[in-house]
Parts: sequence; C-alpha cells; structure tokens
Amino acid sequence: MGSKKAILDFVTGELVRLTSPGDIIIDLMAGTHTIGYAMKDRCLIVANDIQRYSMVIGQTLLNYNPEIRFDGEIRNAFRRYFAANMRHLEGLFETPLRMERLFLTEDPTRLPRWEQYCDFCESFPYVGRPAVASDWPEDLTLLFAQQRINAYRTLHKLEPYSLFSLYYANSYVGLRQALEIDSLRYAIDKVSDEWLPEHPEAGGEPLLERCLLMSALIAVVNRINPSPGHWAAIPRVTEKSRDWLVTQRRLPALDIFFNRIAHFEETLAARQSPFGPHVVMTEDYAAFMSEVHEYIRKARIIYLDPPYSQGHYSRFYHLLETLTLYDYPETEHDGRYRKDRHQSPFARKAKVAAAVGQICEVAREAGTLLVISYSHNGIIPHADAFREILRNYYPAKKIALLALDSVHSKLGQAERMPTQEYLFTCTP
Repeated sequence: MGSKKAILDFVTGELVRLTSPGDIIIDLMAGTHTIGYAMKDRCLIVANDIQRYSMVIGQTLLNYNPEIRFDGEIRNAFRRYFAANMRHLEGLFETPLRMERLFLTEDPTRLPRWEQYCDFCESFPYVGRPAVASDWPEDLTLLFAQQRINAYRTLHKLEPYSLFSLYYANSYVGLRQALEIDSLRYAIDKVSDEWLPEHPEAGGEPLLERCLLMSALIAVVNRINPSPGHWAAIPRVTEKSRDWLVTQRRLPALDIFFNRIAHFEETLAARQSPFGPHVVMTEDYAAFMSEVHEYIRKARIIYLDPPYSQGHYSRFYHLLETLTLYDYPETEHDGRYRKDRHQSPFARKAKVAAAVGQICEVAREAGTLLVISYSHNGIIPHADAFREILRNYYPAKKIALLALDSVHSKLGQAERMPTQEYLFTCTP
C-alpha cells in the first residue's frame, strides 16, 4: 500500500528537475524508501517514518555497503544460532509439528480433507485467545499461559525466541514457518549483539548488518504471506483456499532468507551513493521536523507522501512492526493487531487539512520546496479540494500540479481501479 514503485518515474522526474547533485531531500513519510533509494545517487536523503520496520529497510537501502559479504564464518555462526533456537522450539511443539507435516504432505493422494486442516488451524492456541480448545495436550497449552508471556515481556530476550510461534502460527503463517521466523530473529540478534562485537576482524558494522538481516527477514515474511500484499486479515482455510495455503506454507523460510541476502548484497553493491551516509530516523513526523530543523533549512525539498485512505498502514503491516520490535505485545481484534499501533491523522478525514497545514507552515518558514504526492482516490478526493487546503498557506501561483493517469489495486488483489496520481509542488 502506498508504494511509489509503479509511478517512480513520474515522481523522481520532478524531483530531479527541482534538484542539483548533492542537494538535501527530506523524505518525511518514507515507507519502504522507494523514493529515497531512487534518489540516493543524486541527493543526500534525510528519511523518516514512524514505523520501526521502515527504519530497518531505509538503513539497508540507503546506507548498507556490502564490502564484506554475509558469508564464511559469519554465515556459519548464524546457522548455528538458528539451529539452536530451532531445536528448542521443535521440542516444545513436537506434537503439532507432526500433525502439520501430514496436512502439508506433497503426496496428493494423502492430502487430508480441507475441513481437517481448517479445524487444526482454527483450534490452535495463541496468545490472547479467549479460550483454548480442550483437545490440545496440556504441555502445549501451558506454553501460552499468561504468566509465561509476562516473563517474555519483562525479561529482555528470553530464550527460546518464540513470539511468532505463540502469536501467529497456523494463522498468518504455518507452524514450522513460525518456528523458523523466530529462530531467524534469534540468530539475527545473536550475530549482531554478540558474534560481530567479539569478531571485529570480520569487518561487519553491527547496526547495518542487523538492518540487512532484518530486511531479509521482512522479505521472507512477505514472500510466504498467502494474503494479497498485506497483513490486515488472517487467511482462513476453505475448500477454495486450502491448496494455495498449503503451497505457501511449504515454503522454506531459511532458504528464502539466504537468497534474499545474496540478492540485496549484489544489488546494493552496484548502487553505492556518493552522498551518504544518509540520515534515517523513526519519529512522529511533527517531532521529526523539530529534531532535524537544521536539515530542513538546508534542504532543497521536503517530500511528503502521506497515507491516502482511511486504512491505517499500522493495521495492514502490524506483523512487520512486531517482527522488528519483537516485544511480545498486547494484541486485539481477530487480526491480532498491536494495541499500541500508530493512528495517522492523514487517515482521518477530519484531521487531514490540519496535518497538511502543519507541514506547509514548517516548509514555508524554512524557505524549502514542498512536494506532495496524493491520489484522486484519497480522503481528499479531488485535486481542486487538495489545492484549496494548500492555498491557505501558499498563493495560487506558487502551487504547481502534475497529474498522471494510473491504477490502484484493491488491497493487493488482481482487480485494478483507475485513478489519477497528483504531484503538488509548493514554492515558498
């Protein structure tokens, strides 16, 4: 949602026209850093997003320098850490793992009925479940006891890592996949926090190495996702969906993880920026503008790509935020969303105008160009209506508009809706 990949040339064409090499671009709501990554060869990027997973992606795409590849001893150490956590979890979840192997068999003649797999998934325990089905063994259900979860929340990095196994197994991902995700997350922390500091000769920078590995893990979770590009709803097992879910849940997380790292390293090695290190932060946009005010005054452009719709990104990508924070959060609703998830004023019709105005005031006072991406299908549905908001802060002749015919997907589904993408440029 909200990615500028499909209209990248439209947006960056205008940014290139407005900048000179070495100029500063403030990317206020960077998301997956598509724009910053496209412009990092031309400008110094100062990027921000309130979601922590965005910061991980941004550090990787903008600043990671793969001179030392994830290979040799560091890769061997990573495998050892992964295997240690995995063995522990396999012992704890032995019974349901054995059952899952039967449901995910690749022998079509032995594939159980979809109703059986549905019952297996729907009855599986999880943290926050109102009631646990009585037909699961007690040693399994005790893993989900509130006292045990409180210990994970209180004691930093309690082992074995098991957040996905306890929260999302047999819902968003398969059970073995959940165990693999937890074990990958464990190995990332161990390599970054312990192995690299103890082996400075390896040459890795722990923060950026962590961001690379976390970006690869985010890519894994996205790859095995059976839903259409988001995590807003748990995919249910039905007669129609069973074969697709089974196909997705057979995917091996560890293999995908190493493939993604190799791809990232190869791509990033060919895209080194002459203007780094770029600044990547994770703040509420108002706090961010106050904190980097010196950059705003020096910047050529503040680029604003706010949410367009009333669907909060924090609901659609809560799983990625929890994967990054790994804090065993309190959850709510059927989707098991974080209770503390961010609610953007740009996703509330009554607050959009004031939120845009706050940014306009900062940009105008700093004497910085303000470039805003928006869509015809947004909460403010027409270019004229959005221009009226901007005219409260800029004369009409200082507001330029570019429009591009485009299409939007419906939450990642195949159906496409025609729309127009807008690019407003406001000159102080």
